[in-house]
Amino acid sequence: MKRLNKAVIRAVLLSGGTSLAMLSHPLHAQTVTSPTAQPQPVAPDNGGIASDSTGNQEIIVTAQKRSERLQDVPASVSVLSTQDLTKQGAVRFEDYATRVPGLTFTSVRTGQAQVTLRGITTGAAQSASSTGYYIDEAPIGSVNAYTGGSSTTPDLDPSDLAQIEVLKGPQGTLYGAGAVGGLLKFVTSQPDFENVTGRIAGGVTSVNKGDVGYSARGLINIPLAKDELVLRVSGFDRRDSGFIDNVTPRLAKKDLNGAHVRGFRGLLSAKLGPVIRLDLQAIGQDTTTDGTNSVDVDAVTLRPIEGDLKQRRQVRENGFVKFRLYNATVRADLGQIGLVSSTTYQHTRFDQESDASRGLGVALGALLGIPGGIGLRANQTTFSERWVQEVRATGTNLADGLFDAQVGFYYTHEDDSNRVPSYDPFLPATGTALPLPNIVTASILSKYEEYSGFGNVTLHLGDHFDVLGGIRYSHDKQDYAQDYAGLLVGGRRVNTGNEKANIFTYLVSPRFKINQDMMIYGRVSTGYRPGGPNAVPPPAVYPDAPVQFDPDKLTSYEVGYKASFLDRKVTLDAALFYTDWKDIQIQTSAGGFNFFVNGGSARSKGGEVTLRVMPTQGLSLGLNAGYTVAKLTSDAPAAGGLDGDRLPYVPKLQGSLTAEYKTPVFGDFNATIGGAVNHTSARYSDYSNRFAKKLPEYTTFDLRAGIDDERFSLSLFAKNIGDKRAFLVVSQQGLAPSNTSGAFYGAAVIQPRTIGAEAAFRF
Repeated sequence: MKRLNKAVIRAVLLSGGTSLAMLSHPLHAQTVTSPTAQPQPVAPDNGGIASDSTGNQEIIVTAQKRSERLQDVPASVSVLSTQDLTKQGAVRFEDYATRVPGLTFTSVRTGQAQVTLRGITTGAAQSASSTGYYIDEAPIGSVNAYTGGSSTTPDLDPSDLAQIEVLKGPQGTLYGAGAVGGLLKFVTSQPDFENVTGRIAGGVTSVNKGDVGYSARGLINIPLAKDELVLRVSGFDRRDSGFIDNVTPRLAKKDLNGAHVRGFRGLLSAKLGPVIRLDLQAIGQDTTTDGTNSVDVDAVTLRPIEGDLKQRRQVRENGFVKFRLYNATVRADLGQIGLVSSTTYQHTRFDQESDASRGLGVALGALLGIPGGIGLRANQTTFSERWVQEVRATGTNLADGLFDAQVGFYYTHEDDSNRVPSYDPFLPATGTALPLPNIVTASILSKYEEYSGFGNVTLHLGDHFDVLGGIRYSHDKQDYAQDYAGLLVGGRRVNTGNEKANIFTYLVSPRFKINQDMMIYGRVSTGYRPGGPNAVPPPAVYPDAPVQFDPDKLTSYEVGYKASFLDRKVTLDAALFYTDWKDIQIQTSAGGFNFFVNGGSARSKGGEVTLRVMPTQGLSLGLNAGYTVAKLTSDAPAAGGLDGDRLPYVPKLQGSLTAEYKTPVFGDFNATIGGAVNHTSARYSDYSNRFAKKLPEYTTFDLRAGIDDERFSLSLFAKNIGDKRAFLVVSQQGLAPSNTSGAFYGAAVIQPRTIGAEAAFRF
């Protein structure tokens, strides 16, 4: 019976999928036979839902840096409407990852996650992100390899977001360095220039074998001068429930992995004339955690050693992520020409304390003759400060409709630091500090600067066929200073370096529109991650370490089909992709020193399907699925990888089935009930020569119900109702990977069964 159930799950997921079924209101549009017959919707500046002159609704996205129907974008783009996410308790990547075909993630604590698209990853330890991130017009995160930018990208609360757009495949032409797997874009809610509006919401959650959490959210929209100036302010305070216990007597604590997340958004929008608009925006989010989501497991069986949802730590593993973003965007609508200028300042700080007792602490204890080793607290702080300026012009229906064109200039400057201020030794039994010489202090200070020019042209070759072509030329420069000292270094090690590179990326995408609601497209696109100067170890340790590592590059081939049928009662989005990844950047080590090399190549191929069906009024059924086979195509010795090894943490199959029914009940109130089945197939933690661990497949079930009218809503939700235990990531706790029974590994666990409620009032 178990085999049959798994086979049924696989068959259903492979048959199709949807990320649009999360919308609370079904979207309807008229299907016609001519590409120009249907009135086009008025596109919001920043994406969202628009209505055309017939009253039909369309999803509008800004995936190609212009507002257009999702149906018309010649690329695989998934859209999550955030208007109902908090009602479902979906406030983190973990909660909605399976709703996006081709998206996977790893995470060890709230506020620290790595998002992977189409299998482009070298594992949880990769430093430079393979996914790009934007908030509206502002790029966020870091493209530098030295600040842990792959795992400290803000996991934004959806309280004042309109939608989340996920672009699959390399986006090097439009978005530059880093977006080799794709791009995740947070689209914020737009202001109302005419009416005072607001929302107040509160919620509570309870986690099985954990504690109670809460959330409070509020926003207000105030026109300061009607149709000319508006202020929008929102804020939230959220306490996520913990569920991991530390069993060390001296530091015993229950539910230590709870998180306190709070943030704000301020927006001042001004119409500076009939065609010019200025948006000044500030966004902040702070995440504080007292521990990780990891439990202690056996290196061979992956079974818990200390018991269900328990760990043994000699250190309180506190973490803190601070994110601030300030952006000024000016838009000018000059008819056929649109101009945009976006100026962004961002700074991100990540502090953490971690327990190194089972690794380095054991080794130092052996040298000191202390049986069982010493306790060791590792302290780390990373900081990134980034300025970005982009200007671009977009022309539509130029030369009597022969072509559309876009040209732009992009500049970014990063100042980054990665510091280890100390490793603090102590006696495990008492916590008493040990008077040892400095074990290690380390710092890497780096600067990254990039200039890019980009352009694309869509050539319309008749009413049904067009071709999009794009190019981008980038010049980057990095400076680097390394300063290591202490017992582990054998004194002091100072190293400096710099790197320069010129990179060319391109895009070609033909599209054939069978009619207004049906098209096929092809796409060839490229992307890259910048190289950099290297943190080389001393020559006596590794004499052949390269003084710099080169960019890694990726080329993707994609074909897709988008269609809607039966008066928009059925919508379908399907794509097949094939990706070559060369000169992969790999972090390796020698003599305790970490550094980068280029080595190995990989291939990722598969398909994604998004399907939504509305068989009757109020009922919406959805399926979404992504099938990905991502493997090394040559040996990668520095990573311990062999030709044919699967890329880490990439499931072959991931997806969900969703259903929602909405019906009037009394007065103006509607009742909604819905659910989801989410499935992730087996993954591998690492490469062959590092004792890859197989993480079993898992399936979870979610339910929700609620009532609402135009002003009030009340929702109840339950996530992971079967209380499934499953691992997101596993990592060694000793100095080296192990395949010895009894050796400790840490395994980050998905959230157990969670039941919650949210009430909201709008005015």
